[in-house]
Amino acid sequence: MLRIDRVYQALSKLWFDKTINDLEEMQGTPALELAKALAISRANTSLELNKLMRDGRVIKVTTYPVRFLPKEGMEALLDKTLNDVTEIQTVAEIIGSDQDKSEVNTDMRRAHSKNPFDQIIGYQSSLKKVISQAKAAVYYPPSGLHMLLLGQTGTGKTFFAEKTYEYSQYEGLLAEDAPFKSFNCADYYNNPQLLMSQLFGYAKGAFTGAESDREGLVEKADGGILLLDEVHRLPPEGQEMLFYFIDNGTFNRLGESGIKRHSKVLIICATTENPESALLKTFVRRIPMTIQIPSLSERSIEERVELTTFLFGQEAKRIKKTIRISIDVINALVHATTSGNVGQLKSMIQLVCAQAFLKSIHRFEEVDIDIRSLPEEIREDWMSSRENLARAMTISKYVDVVTVIHPEKVTVAPAASTDYNIYDALDKKMAVLEDEGLSHTRIKQTMLDELQLYLKKYVKNYDSTLNLLNFVDKSIVDFVTDLKGIAEAEMGVKFDRRFVYFFAMHIDAYFARGEKVNLLVEQEIDHFKKDHGLAYQVAERFKLEVFNTFHHSLPDIEVAYLAMLLVNMETESTDQKIGILVAAHGNSTATSMVNVVTELLGVAQIDSLDMSLAMTPQEMFEAVVDKVKKLNMGKGVLLLVDMGSLSMIEPKLVKASGIEVRIIQNVTTVMVLDAVRKAAYTDRTLMNVYDSVKRDFLAAVRAQKTSKGRPKAIVSICMTGSGTAKKVESLLNDIVERTTDEDVRVLTLSALKIKEDMPKILANYQVLASVGTKNPKIEAPYISLEKLIEGSGTNMLTQILTKGEMSEVDNKSQNYVIRDLCADMLETHLVYLNPRLMLDFLLKWTDQVQQECQMNFQNATLIKLIIHSAFAFERVIKEDALAYEDIASEPTLALLPIVSKTLLTMEDGLNLRLSQGEKLFICEILAEATSVS
Repeated sequence: MLRIDRVYQALSKLWFDKTINDLEEMQGTPALELAKALAISRANTSLELNKLMRDGRVIKVTTYPVRFLPKEGMEALLDKTLNDVTEIQTVAEIIGSDQDKSEVNTDMRRAHSKNPFDQIIGYQSSLKKVISQAKAAVYYPPSGLHMLLLGQTGTGKTFFAEKTYEYSQYEGLLAEDAPFKSFNCADYYNNPQLLMSQLFGYAKGAFTGAESDREGLVEKADGGILLLDEVHRLPPEGQEMLFYFIDNGTFNRLGESGIKRHSKVLIICATTENPESALLKTFVRRIPMTIQIPSLSERSIEERVELTTFLFGQEAKRIKKTIRISIDVINALVHATTSGNVGQLKSMIQLVCAQAFLKSIHRFEEVDIDIRSLPEEIREDWMSSRENLARAMTISKYVDVVTVIHPEKVTVAPAASTDYNIYDALDKKMAVLEDEGLSHTRIKQTMLDELQLYLKKYVKNYDSTLNLLNFVDKSIVDFVTDLKGIAEAEMGVKFDRRFVYFFAMHIDAYFARGEKVNLLVEQEIDHFKKDHGLAYQVAERFKLEVFNTFHHSLPDIEVAYLAMLLVNMETESTDQKIGILVAAHGNSTATSMVNVVTELLGVAQIDSLDMSLAMTPQEMFEAVVDKVKKLNMGKGVLLLVDMGSLSMIEPKLVKASGIEVRIIQNVTTVMVLDAVRKAAYTDRTLMNVYDSVKRDFLAAVRAQKTSKGRPKAIVSICMTGSGTAKKVESLLNDIVERTTDEDVRVLTLSALKIKEDMPKILANYQVLASVGTKNPKIEAPYISLEKLIEGSGTNMLTQILTKGEMSEVDNKSQNYVIRDLCADMLETHLVYLNPRLMLDFLLKWTDQVQQECQMNFQNATLIKLIIHSAFAFERVIKEDALAYEDIASEPTLALLPIVSKTLLTMEDGLNLRLSQGEKLFICEILAEATSVS
């Protein structure tokens, strides 16, 4: 939502239920009040309100302070048109006489009930068609049309059915007390008789245990709506009974004969499957209105941003704390392929908030959510994306750099109020238990139970590809994995994957809190040891491991807490496996590899796809999608391919199959053996197996190249062999990675050991170039550190790597050099602004400046511009802008329009304005660069 629309919406909401007496008393709303409500600056709020006044949507009251009124709301309140009114001195000018007020008060006190469909995000865009279909269905005479809702899991089919019910009541088509009944056909899929008895009821004696007559859902829903979710699970005989009821409006209870019962019900069916193949055709023909609910990926960026901020708002209300959300988080969630649909996005946001909440439970009144709060999988996807800047610029149209959500400004959605509230369990319950004087052990045990209940509910219902272990630091995940092995060995049990979830979250939260807790008395610990000696013994071992790894001594209460967690931890096996698909060109290439592997290792979750050269790319893709779906057993599929376009289809394949997929090319039988061994005989995620197989394969390739000939290398030289050289090594690796597909290594060498170590390097490597602080005087070209930073050295290195075939890659490499050199300084010294986002903004800005000046600046100038401008924006927040006290030169003043023009987009995005003085300092840097040129 654009900022101007947010301002107008907030103003309209403030005046929605106001009376004429309120209008006379308040005279309107000042800009400052709106600014505080929206958490944006007063200046920007005033700017948008004045734009709205010029557009004729807002009335300006020129009192002191100036106030504003929503014109549409005033027209409704006063029952008159105010077409030409944009500015007034007092509200008396629009209210009129006492007689007018009396007529308004008697005639215009209508109810302010809202259309339920208008409350749905996307009702005027992506959901406009489906809402129109639903309206047509419920209005169709005499009693509406039955509906079939189609859509992926989590798209909101049940939510839409509930809104259809509310709309029918709103329009008076259903009585206020009309029932809404929901039934999931999958709950009784394996027992058709019980399923039918739930729908149609049963007579006494109909089956064993039927001790009395019982009405079914069809009767209970009489006069209202019946939602049949997962209707494809309804057996054929059930579908036949249902369409008989649809045709005649009559039915029999199970075990009943000679009695015709009547019920007037509007039926809404929902399914994730293709109705043509999953339902009887005779049944489908009786559901005339089919409505396709769009998936999250099919909805606009604006809608996805609005949905994300809305869901964060619900969490702020439940936490009862202000939430500050970085634009990076919204950017990552909105574009994450793993976010799935609305239901999954909601679960993701709840977990992000839960993790952030746990870390701030005793220390902060606000909860900060930044990119580190996200699961590792989504965070890495965000960090590796080259489209982040463009995406951030797009999203900045709808949200600020930091979105601040105050709980008192959020309206709780009806569905949110019924969710299990982990925040109350951890926060309010702690306060209540402490007030009751319970012991620390009892309090910790109770809170542990609450957390376990929530996590178990999450693990049961949530997609296994987004594991809780991704929410904590990798070092803790690895450490807890080791603890799992210790516990299994000493306790003689096999813990499932939830062991890592529970212990990783607890240990991570413990380190983050850093609080000191009171120790349990010795009697309590002795009592627990007596009852659960083995668990406590293992927890003591955990304490030792924590000390050895993190050099931190756990207090006794934490040891007891870990022991409690061990006692309460369930052991449960899982049938989830990683699938492996080998796809190769030829009549039997892939099949041969798979046959060898299965003969050596036995049965595995693996399949082959032999692709003839006559197959079209689309045919290959469809065949791969089909195989991936069949192979998936909950942990994704690793695709090993030989060559060609298959190695490039990963994003498209994930979208088409809805399954997590990773692809490795240049498949060999040895690679397939390695992949099957790691997937089948170790408890690993798909990403673990993918990284391990790929790493081992690359190591083998390098070893092979070494045996055949000397590998290529670039030498990074510094006085110490570390420090600057390590930074240069990082820069060089970036350039190599983005310039060539060849295996070129970067070797770090101390300038003090050139004579000693360089001959060894030359004997073992083909040195393409040396880079650094000292010329080693070898045959390969030397690039000084100054030239690398200045830019010409980057171009020279690019030419060496591409053998003179220059392309756009040289500019990109230069850009990465600048990024790497600026990133450390910004991350170290920026306090209020997001260093990564600022760097993206400023890199794009320097490109615009160079275009406007029709020049390409040296790296030194670009770095100076970026660093100075970043801190200039930081000074705006600190209200400590630099004053320009000199008389500006003509070249400096001539550049001011260019600087002001190019900075405008960034100023709007950051919601910050640089002073004229700060801009003149930037102009001086540009003037110096242009004069040198």
